Amino acid sequence: MFLDLAVVLVVVANLSIATFFSYDLHRSISRRTKPLWRFVATYGVVSTSFVVAFYLIYVPRPSVLGVAAGIFYLLIGSFVFTIEVPGYLLLKRHDHQLAKYLEDWRSDLVRVGYSFQNFSALKSKTAAGKRSFEETNLNRVIGDYIEHSDRMQNNDKGLWTLTIGEVNRAIDQIEGMSKHPAPELIEVLSLSGLSFIIAQLLRVLG
Repeated sequence: MFLDLAVVLVVVANLSIATFFSYDLHRSISRRTKPLWRFVATYGVVSTSFVVAFYLIYVPRPSVLGVAAGIFYLLIGSFVFTIEVPGYLLLKRHDHQLAKYLEDWRSDLVRVGYSFQNFSALKSKTAAGKRSFEETNLNRVIGDYIEHSDRMQNNDKGLWTLTIGEVNRAIDQIEGMSKHPAPELIEVLSLSGLSFIIAQLLRVLG
């Protein structure tokens, strides 16, 4: 009876947490993290199914420590294979594409420094990448440069240098961002020593 209640509570808590974070990510305006809601929703379904199946199939009933260890392994495994791995690959691909676009745009900007005749190509590329600039908070700096250069029909070296510097900063920031879908969780585990405690629990319970 106690085990039944405990498993029900774990399942409800797990589903509630997965639903909350999935809904929160789905409402996010970030192009980078919003797609992660699908992985969190998948985790909720997969982990719950595994826990319920494990408890129903495991006959005779194991001890409390055995059930706790089994559920813990299932939750961790489900998290790794439904959120951590696919989330890492998704964020890595997104960041690579974004950095690659900014690097290409920077190359076009450098060409404008050599000859203003290249400005029309830069202007077209800028219009096509509006969402990328908004995501990296470059839209204002780049917008000012494009508007000023288009109006003056000349390259302002000071503004040109400033724009290149801001693009470089954005690229460095993108490349330095954590590709883990839950970096705050990893930071908390590391700082609090919970990762060590969890490892010891798994060793004892397993």
